[in-house]
Amino acid sequence: MKIKTGLPLLVALLLAACTNGGSHGSPSTPVTPSSPTSSSSSPSPTSTSTSTSTSPEAQAPARAEEVARAYYRAQSSCLVDPRNSSATCFDSVTIGTELLNMRNALVAARQMQTRVVGDIRVESVTTGKVSLVNDTQATPPVVPTVTLRVCRDLTNFNVVDKDGKSIVPPGRKPRGVDALSVYNYEYPDPAKWRVGYVALDKEATC
Repeated sequence: MKIKTGLPLLVALLLAACTNGGSHGSPSTPVTPSSPTSSSSSPSPTSTSTSTSTSPEAQAPARAEEVARAYYRAQSSCLVDPRNSSATCFDSVTIGTELLNMRNALVAARQMQTRVVGDIRVESVTTGKVSLVNDTQATPPVVPTVTLRVCRDLTNFNVVDKDGKSIVPPGRKPRGVDALSVYNYEYPDPAKWRVGYVALDKEATC
């Protein structure tokens, strides 16, 4: 199975180019958040009723899925009005490579005067590998990681220009499968899971 690495569809549309991502198995160096440019609040994972007595190991997949779902919501909420969105809008759901990608998307949306309409629907999330090895002093750092495969639907998601005209290619497939790596650089804190790497599996269907 071949996995195409690169920027998410949204970023590719806004930047009009794809760039190759890094190694899918290696976490990226965290990015220090910049100062916000507005009072817009950042989207955050939805809290669950997971018992506090549950071990961090048992909580990891569920927490990773929460932040993954929040990551897709952020692609709508942070880019529906780019000029008034905070520069730190994606900080609560992404880190490293993907945080840079999303910040670039926000900058590009402002420059090109584009915005998103609608939202991305997450149809299903499947947990893959779960590794809670934590050695941030290693080179490259080894941090707790949960890999997920996400089936997402773009039927109601659009990117439009300043005149409200869609810039999405007419041949865009309504559904696709993303491979996500979710990292926790402050494990075992359950609130610190972040999406750090996203790859589009062009051959998978859902």
